[in-house]
Amino acid sequence: MSIGSLKNLALSDNGFVFDPTTGNTFIFNETALTIVRCLIQEKSKEEIIRFLLEEYEVGAEELERDYSDTMIHLKELGLYQ
Repeated sequence: MSIGSLKNLALSDNGFVFDPTTGNTFIFNETALTIVRCLIQEKSKEEIIRFLLEEYEVGAEELERDYSDTMIHLKELGLYQ
């Protein structure tokens, strides 16, 4: 997996994301934004899930699903390979 494209993104705290390479803009929810920030820090899936469990009051299954959905979305957007 490559995070190269993610490192170039401009992320705002309100979920606005700008890709300076393509000029595309995106709106990410809070969970997706947190996952992207963790990926940029090169955290593993397990580290990301553990971090999310500490930050949010939701179950592990829901966070696993959110993680998987975010990864699919990032791949569809061409931001993660």
